[in-house]
Amino acid sequence: MGQNKHEYPLLYPLIPLLLLVPLMKFIFSMDSFEAAFLIVVVPLLTFPTILIVGQIFNKNDTWKEKYKEGGIIALGSLGISLSVTLWILIDYLSGTLHFSNLTVIEWFQWISFDFLQSDYTINPERRIIGVGIWIDSISLMILFVATFLCFLICWFSMGYMNTDPINEDRNHRFYAEFVLFSMGMFGMVLADSFLWLFIFWEIMGLCSYLLIGFYYWKVSAAYAAKKAFLTTRIGDVFLMVGLFILYDIYGSLSFEVIFEDPSTGVAGALVDSNQLFWALLLLFVGAVGKSAQFPLHVWLPDAMEGPTPVSALIHAATMVNAGLYLVARMVPFFDVHHHGLAGLENLAIIIAFIGGITAFMAASIAFVQNDIKKVLAYSTMSQLAYIFTGLGVALWFYNTDHHHAAAIAFGASMFHLFNHAMAKGMLFMASGSVIHEVHHAHDHIHDAGDGHDFDPQDMRNMGGLASKMPITATAMMFGSMSIIGVPLIGGFWSKEGIIAETWKAALEEEPLMFFPAILILATAGMTGFYMSRMWLMTFAGEPKSDVVNHVHESTPWIREPLLILTAITALGGFILALFGAIDFLSNNTDHLKMHGILETLEHAFLPEDLNTRLIGWITIVLSFIIGPILASRVHGGSLKDGEKAIQPIGFLVSLSGKFGTQDVEELSKSQLSEALQNRLYFDNMYEYVISKTIIPFANMLAWFDRTIIDGIIKQIESKSVLGSLQVRRVTTGSARDYILMAAVGMLSIFVLIWGVNA
Repeated sequence: MGQNKHEYPLLYPLIPLLLLVPLMKFIFSMDSFEAAFLIVVVPLLTFPTILIVGQIFNKNDTWKEKYKEGGIIALGSLGISLSVTLWILIDYLSGTLHFSNLTVIEWFQWISFDFLQSDYTINPERRIIGVGIWIDSISLMILFVATFLCFLICWFSMGYMNTDPINEDRNHRFYAEFVLFSMGMFGMVLADSFLWLFIFWEIMGLCSYLLIGFYYWKVSAAYAAKKAFLTTRIGDVFLMVGLFILYDIYGSLSFEVIFEDPSTGVAGALVDSNQLFWALLLLFVGAVGKSAQFPLHVWLPDAMEGPTPVSALIHAATMVNAGLYLVARMVPFFDVHHHGLAGLENLAIIIAFIGGITAFMAASIAFVQNDIKKVLAYSTMSQLAYIFTGLGVALWFYNTDHHHAAAIAFGASMFHLFNHAMAKGMLFMASGSVIHEVHHAHDHIHDAGDGHDFDPQDMRNMGGLASKMPITATAMMFGSMSIIGVPLIGGFWSKEGIIAETWKAALEEEPLMFFPAILILATAGMTGFYMSRMWLMTFAGEPKSDVVNHVHESTPWIREPLLILTAITALGGFILALFGAIDFLSNNTDHLKMHGILETLEHAFLPEDLNTRLIGWITIVLSFIIGPILASRVHGGSLKDGEKAIQPIGFLVSLSGKFGTQDVEELSKSQLSEALQNRLYFDNMYEYVISKTIIPFANMLAWFDRTIIDGIIKQIESKSVLGSLQVRRVTTGSARDYILMAAVGMLSIFVLIWGVNA
């Protein structure tokens, strides 16, 4: 599957599609939110289109070369979704249209029904389930992240998927599932009710199974897909039960009904905080499963069995952010300043605890990973856990009426979601670029049938790639810096806010918050180590295999998304912090408003509160200095003689070799290292519990079904057969016999009637 370096004219047919937005605005005089349905509908229609056309024209040269087996069609569909999103976002930020925090636009009525009350009487009031959208700063931010990253990942996929012979004639299935997955995320974010949120939530669950198991002939991929599907379904069952309780409380699942006054339920009755606590706890369990938090985290590392674009899609743009969005939607229940219910602070503490545990645990396991995608997978778990911790702290502040602190914690959490999504999307693309080029270099120098055992994802086969892949190395450098929290780079502005507010809650208000506060502070230093380790093992030092000498960076469709996300990661965080993104995302303001640069820097590095200032500088020292220096001592080193890298890549590589060396061979053989390599034995424990409980129970049910249920059915079947044979003896087909039976029947009826009347 060769690829021309000048293929961008293939995108020209997409230009009319991108003109759809101005056409709707200036010719049809539509408002932006009226066109919002296109964000969901266009990908939904694209899904069957790619499947059908791909089946018809599969193996056709034009279909492969001109349409990239559906990639061009998928990109056009996602381009429309992105352009409409940008239209809405511009109108929202500019104030050209009236938006409020509770903007609801209903498209159409889906179902209308009478409501059955608890006393089994029919309430004459008709219940209507409609389909609409919900617009506020949170939904718009996540919608932009999803549409933008899905578009770029699809772009990247045409360079990654369509150049690998193993995917040939299968890519139409990939792109169809890709756009359906994207549609699920778009619909979930735009949903105006918990019901539709759940429906789109399940669509994503189905698509994750299909995409993770894309290489279904591989046992590991099939196992990973099944594992992801079943693990997330555990959380989904709890989520569904929680929605039932919510419906019982409020008589509706519509955001407009519930959030108008969460303290008031059906018929104006006051809501019981204990009942609401259990409903929200069950919803949180669903979020834990979707976002791979402890203890339902085991599926995410195995999800790396899917193609790298799928990893980027799941870990940055869609699925794992869904759980965070669900928790963010809980704010009205907790906000006692605006009709929220008091007494929910324990749930907030639980959320913060789960976040802290997951952050520390995932960072620990990332220490010993040698698969470049596995490192990023555990990094995703850890960074999402930061956001969960921040949301837990925010919900606690909201529930105890500390509105200002709550707004900062919530805004910082949502800002970190944005920064992490951009950085992680780019990091997965960069890792995909490395894997793609290393794999092709290996195939170039080794015959496919020579039995050469080589893993292109193993960082122990890399090293020295800084001079071979300058764009990828630069991209991964900025992405790693953002995840680490290097000052002035994207993730710094949001991570510092989460850590500071968590420690503020612990020091000033709630001693129980010390536990997650300590864990996320320690995780900051650990993040600096394992992200630096990943970068150094890949790009620094001398090549660890001869394959590296044949690597080059020339595949089209891959570089451009990397460059775009590198610029956003390097500059976007600072620019948005300068414009008060935290205040905007906390709904404290409807517009981004520029603050002074010196004021922004002073607030970040020299806050008035001495405790916050101390924690901030400890975080910087741990993550930016100690962690990277330790990684340099273990994995740093200069390039081999004669090799040079562009600046500042060359400077970092050279610097990494100036901190000495540290032999960790003995530590790598320790019991702790073995436990971390085995994921702290969680998978083994779950498999043991399942083998001792669920499987025997399933076997018992299978025996009952086979012996009792099927036995009864078979007995009925055999008796029916015998009865039918007896009936067949009577039904001879002879008219004389039928006339005789009719006469006997009439005579019997006559005798019976005569006997009754006698």
